[in-house]
Amino acid sequence: MKSILSIVLVTFLATTNLAIAQSHLAYHLKVGDKFKVFQVAEQDIVQNMNASEHNIKNLIEGDYTFTVEHVNDSLYGIKFRYDRFKMVMTSNMIGEIMSINTNDSIADDDIEGKIFSKIIASDLHMEMYKNGKIKSIKGSEILIDNMINAAGDFDDFTKELMKESMRKEFSNESLAMSFEQMTYIYPSKDSKASNTTWTNKFEGKLTSENTWTLVSTSDKAIAISGESEIALNTTDSDVDMHLKGHMTSKISVSPTTGFAQQISTTSTAEGHSVMHNMNSLEVPTSITSNINYKIEKHVQ
Repeated sequence: MKSILSIVLVTFLATTNLAIAQSHLAYHLKVGDKFKVFQVAEQDIVQNMNASEHNIKNLIEGDYTFTVEHVNDSLYGIKFRYDRFKMVMTSNMIGEIMSINTNDSIADDDIEGKIFSKIIASDLHMEMYKNGKIKSIKGSEILIDNMINAAGDFDDFTKELMKESMRKEFSNESLAMSFEQMTYIYPSKDSKASNTTWTNKFEGKLTSENTWTLVSTSDKAIAISGESEIALNTTDSDVDMHLKGHMTSKISVSPTTGFAQQISTTSTAEGHSVMHNMNSLEVPTSITSNINYKIEKHVQ
């Protein structure tokens, strides 16, 4: 009887702790809080064309800093700055397509290097709700101008074409959707939620329907897992992609701040690419991605 009572009591306490933690799942930040983020993303793109396989590998690394500048009842004002950016793209058919590292010296004829060297020279400012959804980002136009002006002495028409291309990745809206992949992990008022599960959605080029589960809590970390149905739809002058798949996420969160300490995601998506320079040929395509974040709170 005693052992049964102990099991019931332990189960009750564990369930109660999860329920209490779920009701407090949100960010708890203060002015001056600073977080250093280290990101590594690996991506394999496979296209099957005319019985041959084109394999593109992307490696993206980024270090950046979030600093809380102001707080009110519903929003955090956060300054964001890239500290380092690295991207290497290789192809089994072509070899190295692109190699950028803002820590490296830049050759005089390296236009891409000059452009991306300015990514670490501008501050962005975001407003984020306490569930991690980003309301707005400001500053991307200055960032894009700095990047394009660093490329060299081009005519206004060419610069505008370059800016349009950069806006696809670095506009205020695109950056907000990108950052939400890391921050938007908590329930909203309209979430379908129980004591231990809830749902939300990401939008943008990568859209996902997410189901989150509160796995465990302790005084050191809150563990959350995620299962997502994803869709990738991109449009470009050369190629469009239309893919669907699944993503799995594992997140360790600080109980004190609500900010993630570690995030790992794995996703696989399949579909087709439309090659506009090949008479709109549809090519079977798959993308496998692994993304890892490590986040450290800066201590003065």
